[in-house]
Amino acid sequence: MTTTIFKKTLPATLLLAALCSAGAAWSKDGVLPPETLALYGGRWSTDCANAAAPALQVLEDTLVVQRGKRRIVGRQPDTAHSFFGNQPPPPNFDVALMSRVGKGDDAMMNFLVFRDARGQSITLKADKPVVGQLGPELMKSRYWRCDGPARAAAPPAEPAVAAKPPAPATGSPAALARGPAMDKAWRAALGTRENDRWLVRREGPAPEPQWVTVDGTRYVLHAFCKPHDCYDHNAIALYDQGSGRLYGLVQRNGRNQLVGSPSPQFAGQLDRLWREQWRAKN
Repeated sequence: MTTTIFKKTLPATLLLAALCSAGAAWSKDGVLPPETLALYGGRWSTDCANAAAPALQVLEDTLVVQRGKRRIVGRQPDTAHSFFGNQPPPPNFDVALMSRVGKGDDAMMNFLVFRDARGQSITLKADKPVVGQLGPELMKSRYWRCDGPARAAAPPAEPAVAAKPPAPATGSPAALARGPAMDKAWRAALGTRENDRWLVRREGPAPEPQWVTVDGTRYVLHAFCKPHDCYDHNAIALYDQGSGRLYGLVQRNGRNQLVGSPSPQFAGQLDRLWREQWRAKN
């Protein structure tokens, strides 16, 4: 008895449908069609306004990742709307642009396109060998579309943070003048090379410290001089308790020295206060 075995052949139309349902079939000529380029072609970047920022290129026959001199090229590009298969895609997912960086089954470099209120953006997904070429920084970045009508809007400006006003000046001027905060500010303004004892320590005869207001800011005014030589060796120091700023004027042997890098306008105020302390009364 002869047994005949019949083999069923899957029709070509059903085979094509099965391939398409699993993802995208690679294009026959390895190029993206014009309608795909119109939607996704051109330059994408982490910062479209910065030509040196990491960038992507979606071209007819290649997908390119570039940062500086590093350039990774994926060939035979194609698209896949069902890239995630039976799993739900991430929010705002649009399409995957797929390419091969090299031969083999683990050489895929994919551009995952998303669309939200700001515009279109891409994140990278690649096989492990390609991830090694790209590096973690390029892999974790988001790239915004820079070309075409669907280019991404500029990121919103950071809201301006109002400067916190300094605390109002309070307390006893004499206590503040001898306190550690003003002493530290004075020594820092003088610099470490200054070693004149009366000047560094603000020792010697001194009028009572007082509050003065200069350009709307309240300062502690501390005037002091070298013992037994007040006319030719004297100084004033102005300390802003709120900000910690300190300015001063020192006279030694008829020569004046500004302390704390005051502006020219403020230097004029220092000169006026110095004269009130050491010339009007002496």
